[in-house]
Amino acid sequence: MPITDLVPPEKRKQSGQEGLWHNPLVRLLAINWLIGLAATILVFSGLLITNAAGLQTLIFESENPFVPMALLFFGLLITLCSVAMGAAVMSLPRDDL
Repeated sequence: MPITDLVPPEKRKQSGQEGLWHNPLVRLLAINWLIGLAATILVFSGLLITNAAGLQTLIFESENPFVPMALLFFGLLITLCSVAMGAAVMSLPRDDL
């Protein structure tokens, strides 16, 4: 049974945000995006706190430290959220076996 069949037909027809959150695929991706966000915050703060490879020193000695911090954070965010969401999708059960 596909995961989309878990939602009753009358709920599938709902539009807007109300109907969106009843879709199990959207909930699966949203939850795993939040997991990726938590991992990003953990890795980002860990890199800065431990000064790995002199990264903290390099960032804070730059003329505008917010630009490299934003680039590092959003690069990690895209990567780790994609990994978490991809792992969730790949671990869904298959019915065609």
